Amino acid sequence: MFLYNDCLWLADRLQWITQSQSPKQSRLRFHDDIAALEAFGKRSYGKEMESQRTLVKDLLDGAQGFVNCTEPPFSHECDLAVSTIVDRLRDTHSQWKGVLSYSALLQSIGSLLSTVIDKIIIDVEDMSDISEPESQHLTAYCKQVNALEDLFVPPHSAAPISSEEDAVPLTAVYAPGWLKFQYLSEILDSSLVDIIYLWTDGGLKLEYDTEEVVELIEALFADSEHRRRAIGDIRRSSRR
Repeated sequence: MFLYNDCLWLADRLQWITQSQSPKQSRLRFHDDIAALEAFGKRSYGKEMESQRTLVKDLLDGAQGFVNCTEPPFSHECDLAVSTIVDRLRDTHSQWKGVLSYSALLQSIGSLLSTVIDKIIIDVEDMSDISEPESQHLTAYCKQVNALEDLFVPPHSAAPISSEEDAVPLTAVYAPGWLKFQYLSEILDSSLVDIIYLWTDGGLKLEYDTEEVVELIEALFADSEHRRRAIGDIRRSSRR
């Protein structure tokens, strides 16, 4: 990110020189140089972000899709993968904090966080059977990732706040899929009654489609009349 930041700084300085020239100096033109620096900076940023996204994906691959997350040695690998990812994002935030502007910092960390939560959501949805102990472990992993929300609290919130609104993190703004991830955490820790409530009155249908929720229910709960009725209610309500 240093290269990206340096390119933007040089482009800004050349822009300032161009704008502050006197008429006699107007023959000096840096427009092409400014454009070249900005383009090179953007390419450097893109390569760095792609490299970081690949890294976090590789780290999360260590969880092996969270299959057998309660059984050693797989449980250890899952624990290690999630804790390493959380530490990695915090370390990256600290490294980039003094280099990027605040908005660029949140956009960058938000993009990496989105990569993480998107993969976790996909991995969990791919699990055809989730036992209660596995559900508890998955919920704990979600909570670990949820703790990263403090990276998105506006700086002024560190001071004494005058209202609760001042402390609202901006995670959902900078990390697409964040709300869906929050609902995943709730689904994993909820009863069938709670899930139906989330679907009908809690906004779950804004983040998940019908079959996604149905498949999660089928993975989490054993086949029963209660489960079949819940699935029927969800499918019927989605057609209204």
